[in-house]
Amino acid sequence: MARPQKQRCICSIPEVSGFYPQGCEPSGSINLTYDEYEVIRLLDYKQMTQEQCAGRMGISRPTVTRIYDEARRKIADMLSNGKNLTIGGGDVFVCPAVRPECANEEHCCHKNEKLARGWRKEKETVVAGGR
Repeated sequence: MARPQKQRCICSIPEVSGFYPQGCEPSGSINLTYDEYEVIRLLDYKQMTQEQCAGRMGISRPTVTRIYDEARRKIADMLSNGKNLTIGGGDVFVCPAVRPECANEEHCCHKNEKLARGWRKEKETVVAGGR
C-alpha cells in the first residue's frame, strides 16, 4: 500500500487562475496544481534552491524535483500545443501564520486579506462540493 501524500505548504493561492492561447483555438486544457505553481514560483521566479523550496513547503527535496519536472512538462505541453492552462487543486494548505522567511514575501496571504478570503472561499467550495 502506498504511503499517503503529505500536504504541501504554499504561501498563498495565486490571483491568476489560468491562461489561454491567442491566435488559435485551444487544443485542450492543462491543470497546474497549486503545489506545482508554488514550486515553479519558488525555483524559477524567486530563484531558490531545491533545498530551500523543500524547506519552505515542508516536503523533501526529491518531492520538489518530481513536482518541478511534472510542472515543467505541463507548461511545455501548454505552450507547444496551444492549450488552456488552469491553476487549481492539489493537496495543499496555506501557511497558518507569517513566518520569518516570509517577511519580505509579496505573495504572502497574511499580508493580503483578499487572497486569504479567496482561499477560505475555495476551501469551503472544495469541502461542500466533494472535490
